[in-house]
Amino acid sequence: MSSEPNTILASRLSDARRENFRRLLAPRHIAFMGGGQVESALRNIVRHKFGGDIYVVNGKRDQIAGHKCYRSLSDLPVAPDATYLGVNADATIDALGELNRIGAGGVICYASGFSEIGEAGAERNRRLITAAGEMAVVGPNCYGLVNYVNHGSMWPSVYQPLATNRGAAVIGQSGNVCIHLTSNQRSVPFSYLISAGNQAILGFEDYIDYLTDDSNVSCIGLFMEGIRDVAGFSQACLRARAKGMPVIVCRSGRSELGAAMAASHTSSLAGQNEYYDALFARLGVLSTDTVPQFLEMLKVAAVAPPVTGKRVAVFSSSGGDNGLAADYCSFAGLALPQPGKAQVAAIKPLLPDYGHVSNPLDFTAGYWGNEALLTPMFTTMLEDGYDSGLMVMDYPAPKVAEDAGEPLFAMIRALAAAGKATGKPVFMGSVNPESIPEDVRIWMFEQGVIPLQGLHDAAKVIALWAEHHETIRQDATRAQPRADLALHPVKALEGTARTVNEGESKQRLAAFGLKVPNGQVLTRVDIDGLPESLDAPVVLKVLHDDLPHKTEVGGVALNLRSRADVQSAADRMLASVAAHAPGVVLEKYLMEPMQAAPLAELIVGVKRDPLFGMMLVVGAGGIFVELLKDARPMLLPVSRGDVEAALRSLKTFPLLDGFRGKPRADLEPVIDAIMAIAEYAAHSLDSLSELDVNPLMVYENGAVAVDALIVEG
Repeated sequence: MSSEPNTILASRLSDARRENFRRLLAPRHIAFMGGGQVESALRNIVRHKFGGDIYVVNGKRDQIAGHKCYRSLSDLPVAPDATYLGVNADATIDALGELNRIGAGGVICYASGFSEIGEAGAERNRRLITAAGEMAVVGPNCYGLVNYVNHGSMWPSVYQPLATNRGAAVIGQSGNVCIHLTSNQRSVPFSYLISAGNQAILGFEDYIDYLTDDSNVSCIGLFMEGIRDVAGFSQACLRARAKGMPVIVCRSGRSELGAAMAASHTSSLAGQNEYYDALFARLGVLSTDTVPQFLEMLKVAAVAPPVTGKRVAVFSSSGGDNGLAADYCSFAGLALPQPGKAQVAAIKPLLPDYGHVSNPLDFTAGYWGNEALLTPMFTTMLEDGYDSGLMVMDYPAPKVAEDAGEPLFAMIRALAAAGKATGKPVFMGSVNPESIPEDVRIWMFEQGVIPLQGLHDAAKVIALWAEHHETIRQDATRAQPRADLALHPVKALEGTARTVNEGESKQRLAAFGLKVPNGQVLTRVDIDGLPESLDAPVVLKVLHDDLPHKTEVGGVALNLRSRADVQSAADRMLASVAAHAPGVVLEKYLMEPMQAAPLAELIVGVKRDPLFGMMLVVGAGGIFVELLKDARPMLLPVSRGDVEAALRSLKTFPLLDGFRGKPRADLEPVIDAIMAIAEYAAHSLDSLSELDVNPLMVYENGAVAVDALIVEG
């Protein structure tokens, strides 16, 4: 699919598959084929009062769970809108062919034994795809679908009987994690929950594409182990972004062992964390760290109004709670600005004599439950300088709730009134995740207060929600959707890797605008012909494609000031290379003028990944590469704004910004240098394997690439 602005909003699904997807989620009739799994799913769909027709197919039984059994799919009186196949892998393929022939819509394939088990399963996978035609097929190796909108569920496990007209649509690669999600005690309003399995036909990109247009969906959640089609995923997420649909992700496989488990589970290529982080940041996908945090983010995205920024006013009756809130908000990147003079003057008389007006605001235990005083206090605080309010409070255990409940309700009403008066979103965050009972959560929703369970997660999801709306606001200033952020497939390199020596690497990069030292490639004879005294100190380096790491073979000499110095250094290098790399015949050297001490050293690298394409990495360079590990990855292509944001995100950015009285670097030449490297990478997609410029020396008014290495495939 093209990523031009006029096509980024177009659906990637064919008309036939889109219609079959619609039938799957809004079925008039559902067929169940199989035995034990089917019986459990049938009991669920009856329990939840699905209003359509139900058919059961089993060649050996007369009835299952009180439903007549048809002997075959071809015996059904209609082509079912949705079908649950609870049969083995080979029978699944046969059934798909028959369903396709009779004009069925969507299908859930429960069976395992496909791409997750190796080549034998991969062959089955190919047969399954052929048999399915244009049907909307979920799985295989999946658990089913919970439909909270019309109760057309195909799900073997018991789940809570929630009903909603609009909510979060969740797609998960793990059936068991999906079961956990249906059992949550956090009042997340779901619309659909789909166990996606191996995604042989419908992948994350297809679910996002379709659900973005579904009026029953307020946000899309993904529990993922990996992505099969990064380019398609990027296009689908950008389509959702252009339509204001939040996409939220929780990913397993972030550790080495977790990645191995993901690969064996659903044949996912988990990939490196840095690639996923860069992908999600690029697309505006909201990435959560844990399943509880994922659920809290889904809750906020499903019901909370927009947040205009990261400035939060925090309220509690405890210094300890305020300390925790300050820590967690800081960790999440939220700002806690102090109230203005007018706010202090207005709030101070409302507090006891020992009270102090600050943010977080400790309204003291003495005002516990005092709705009349807390309402103007919270309102005055929220009126100016804040984007949202957060009250820290835990609901008591049931055995004492009767005595303590009304004061708590009074404080929540005060917070709700302040939110309504100021038009600011308000949240209540509990320190203990389990401390807000279901009936209280529902009542809080009715009041306009969003209950968040776990203070650490509360701060994180408020920050993510603010980031989402900042992205939407920035996009709204553009004439076209952000099609420039779409990624494109990059072919795998099949040739033998070849290292390009430093001299040639620099020449190639200089042709794209990168500033490099004015160097000379010399033979030993050329060195003997140098003038006796050099105009300025120079550096001499060995020059050979098979010596990418010159310092390890004694191949660098600094501060050489005469012909004799250069001759002596060349002799030492020749001997050292002979000792460390006896197969290398050293014939050439690179001589360059020594560079002045910079304000900072950066590393700029490009890496190729078969799944994600080309990644640009910008970080602290020189000796700090391994020591600080201070780097920001970005998937190509990038804009100048992306590069500047990456530079400013580095822990070492103060070195470029006048640290300890030193000059401030002009960022424009630095960005120019990084963009030149990115443009070379874009020009060399068919051959570039990796590239390193380290260090890129940054000065007050310029940047120079002192070393460079290109590897081609």
